[in-house]
Amino acid sequence: MNIDHDEKERSRFMSLQKLMCNYAGFNRWANNTIVAWLATKPVEIIESKTSSSFLTVIETLVHIWNTEIFWLGLLESGNEELKFKEGFEGTNEAALNGLLKHSAKFSDYVHSLSEKNLEELVTLDQPWMKGEQPRYEIIQHCMNHSTYHRGQIITMARCIGITDPPMTDYNYYNMVVKKATNAT
Repeated sequence: MNIDHDEKERSRFMSLQKLMCNYAGFNRWANNTIVAWLATKPVEIIESKTSSSFLTVIETLVHIWNTEIFWLGLLESGNEELKFKEGFEGTNEAALNGLLKHSAKFSDYVHSLSEKNLEELVTLDQPWMKGEQPRYEIIQHCMNHSTYHRGQIITMARCIGITDPPMTDYNYYNMVVKKATNAT
């Protein structure tokens, strides 16, 4: 068979590496979009108590940040003794900026991985889960977890009267944002 034809056929499909880089790029963009939107809101709004997994929008955002810190720490070091941290003692501005900085770091890490690195097994030894998983599944889990809680932030905001949430949908990122910016 013609090698050029085979290469063209393979290039039609997204590799695991491209998919994970795209998903990490989406996560970074979506976190930037949520933070930029929240930065325009009064402090009272993002600190208003609502009924959700976390009491406030800022607590939910800090949870996203802490979760991304945990998973990236595990992926980078393989440290089985890594502990999950909840809460944050700093300002809202520091939390918003911390999430942005960490999302960029996570995306850069994913972009540095080869297909082989993505398929390597990572050991998880936590009180709530033990076992091994391929690196790419952990990345996908973490990005999906962030998406879940960004959705909660939008719902919480609507419950407290904010009616202008940004679009942070994965398909919107792929169909509109990437085309406009040539991002990955």
